[in-house]
Amino acid sequence: MDRVISLTTFEEEQNEKPSLAYWLSRPPAERIAEVERLRREYMISLRGTPNGLPEGLCRTLLVVEREER
Repeated sequence: MDRVISLTTFEEEQNEKPSLAYWLSRPPAERIAEVERLRREYMISLRGTPNGLPEGLCRTLLVVEREER
């Protein structure tokens, strides 16, 4: 399968994708809430994989304590 990348302007994108216009009309908090809902839905769909996450989504947290100056 070949990957295809196309370059468009923001105006072309708005004209071709009415869903973009809809989401741009919504308040930022509502857009963020929808992204979070989609993220949770995606994570639920991954529960059958080892550790519940595919290899590409594993997270690492590094905590660094800095001295005060």
